[in-house]
Amino acid sequence: MGAHCGPRVALAEPVNIHVTGCHNSCAQHYIGDIGLIGARVALNEEGDTVDGYHLLVGGGFGTDAAIAEELFRDVKAEDAPVLVEKLLKTWLGHRAAGEPFAAFTRRMDAEQLKSLVAAEPAE
Repeated sequence: MGAHCGPRVALAEPVNIHVTGCHNSCAQHYIGDIGLIGARVALNEEGDTVDGYHLLVGGGFGTDAAIAEELFRDVKAEDAPVLVEKLLKTWLGHRAAGEPFAAFTRRMDAEQLKSLVAAEPAE
C-alpha cells in the first residue's frame, strides 16, 4: 500500500492503515483509519477465487475511539492499492479545512463516499 500510495498521494498528516488476514482482528483493522481484512474474492460462478480484501473506514482509538465500517467488499488484492489511493485523494479533495481522515469518512454517507471515490482519477 505504502509503496503504491507514497509517491502518488502527498499527506501532511498520517493515515493509519491496518492490514490483516486474521478475522480475529489481530492487526486491529476495525480501529484503523483504513482497515483491510483479507478475503477470498470470487471470480466466477465455478468457484474460482483470488486474494483480496474487505475495506473498512472510520475507525479510531483513544479519545477518538470508533469501530470502522465496511465501505468496499471483495476488492481484489491487485486493485486494493489503487482503491486506497483514490480514497485518500477523495479525502484530500473534499475534506473541510484540517479535517482528519476518520472525521471525513464518518460524516459521509457510504454511498456518497463510494460515489466520490469512483469519480476520483488514479495515476
